[in-house]
Amino acid sequence: MLAVSCKDEAFTVKGNFSDGGTQNIRALYVTDYETLQSEWITMTNGQFELTGINYDWTIVYLINNKKEIIARAALKNGDDIEISGSMADPYHVTVTGNDANEEWNQFMTENAALYASADRTQLNQAIEKYVQTNPNRISSTLLLLNDYANIETTTNVDTLFKHISIDARPSGLVNNYFALTQQLDTEKSNKNIPTIMLFNSEDTIITISTARYKTTLLYFWDKKDNSKREVLKELKKLYAKYEEEGRLQVADIMMSPDSAQWHKMLTNDSTKWKHYWAPGGPLNRSLVNINVGNTPFYVVTTSIGKQLYRGSSIADAVAATEKNMQIK
Repeated sequence: MLAVSCKDEAFTVKGNFSDGGTQNIRALYVTDYETLQSEWITMTNGQFELTGINYDWTIVYLINNKKEIIARAALKNGDDIEISGSMADPYHVTVTGNDANEEWNQFMTENAALYASADRTQLNQAIEKYVQTNPNRISSTLLLLNDYANIETTTNVDTLFKHISIDARPSGLVNNYFALTQQLDTEKSNKNIPTIMLFNSEDTIITISTARYKTTLLYFWDKKDNSKREVLKELKKLYAKYEEEGRLQVADIMMSPDSAQWHKMLTNDSTKWKHYWAPGGPLNRSLVNINVGNTPFYVVTTSIGKQLYRGSSIADAVAATEKNMQIK
C-alpha cells in the first residue's frame, strides 16, 4: 500500500467481485514516467484495493491469475474508483468514480455482444457513431485508442481523433495515439525494434531482446486468425532448420485481450520457441512504437534490431529470415 500525504497526490481503486474469492490479481498500468508498473494485489472475499500515483490520465488493467483482463479503469491522481461485478463477465462490470469511466464502461455493457464477437466490424461502427455524437467526452478518446480495432492504417483514426475536442483528449491518453501515427511513417518503420516487455507463458513479465540472436522473427497473432495452422507449419520448418545453431529467435505474441484460450492452447502446444501475451494488443505500450498491423503480422530483425521485413506475408517473413541466416 502506498502512503501519501494528500488525497490529490494519489488515486485509489477499490473492487468487489462477487466470484473473486481470495486470490492475487495483477494491476498493470503506465506511470507518468512511461514506466510499465506491474504489481500484485491480494483480493480477500472478492474485495481489493489499489493505490497508485499518476498525475495525468492512465489506464489500469486488472488481470486475474489466468492472465485474463477482468476490468479496466481510466484515472488520475485524486480519483477514487470503485469496481464491482463478476470476474467471469468483464463486459458487464460496473466502474464508477469519474464520468469518463462510467461512460466508457456503460458503452461496453450496452455493446457486450459486439466486444465478444471475433468480427470487430460492428464494434468499430458503434465506436465511430459514439465519437461523432460525443466529441466533448473523454470516453470518446478512450474508446478510440483502446477499443477501436481498425488500425491497419490510421486514416479513419485520424479523422475521428480530430473530431474530438482538445479538452477531451488528455495528453496521458493521447501519447499512445501519437506514437502510433508517427510509427506509420516509412522512415519510422526503418528504425530498430526497441526492447519489448510482455508476459510469458509463466505469467512473468519478460524482456524480449534481439541481441543474442542473428535473426529474430516476431509473429503477432490473434485468436480469430484463420491462418494459424498454416503459419505454424511454416514456422516449425524454419525453426527446426536453425534450432541447433541457437542463432534464430522465434517469438509468437498473442494480441487478443482475453488470454484464457491462449493459456489452454499452450498446454498442448508442441512448438519449442517462446510464447508471449500483449495486454492491450497493438496499443500495448511495449508494442505501440512497432506499429503492429492487422494480424497475422510479422517482423524480422537482425541482432541489433534492424528491421529486415514487416508485413502480413509468412512467405516473405520466412524468406527474409533465410536470407539473413545465410549471411556469413
